[in-house]
Amino acid sequence: MRIVAHIALAATLVAVDGSNQTAKKPDVIREKHMFATNEFFSKGGLGIINPNLYIVVKSAKNGLRIGKSESWFGLDASKPEVIIVFDGKVWESGRLPEDFDLSKAIIVSFEGDKIRFFEFQHSSGGYYRRIPI
Repeated sequence: MRIVAHIALAATLVAVDGSNQTAKKPDVIREKHMFATNEFFSKGGLGIINPNLYIVVKSAKNGLRIGKSESWFGLDASKPEVIIVFDGKVWESGRLPEDFDLSKAIIVSFEGDKIRFFEFQHSSGGYYRRIPI
């Protein structure tokens, strides 16, 4: 009887251990692809990255709203463009300031019908769908 109880206990422990490992695998996979599949929804033609930075999703040009009143517009919306936001300003990759720190930067990638972003300081990101004009 004791042998049967030990075998049952061992089988339960193996099953519990195995189920925990199985539960972790999808989380790891999801984390790897989270920024590629994490869709956000804009409101009023703007997608929020943080309280001081918004993506203009309804525009003929790639655009951002920085702070309460400043705007930045780049290439036509049909053209891909990658920009870096650091220290409240938009920078091109080849013209970064000397005190640039990637851990405090935000990368925004304008890609056809999607606009992807990654905020390094908070390890957050995803994409907004572009709204056609």
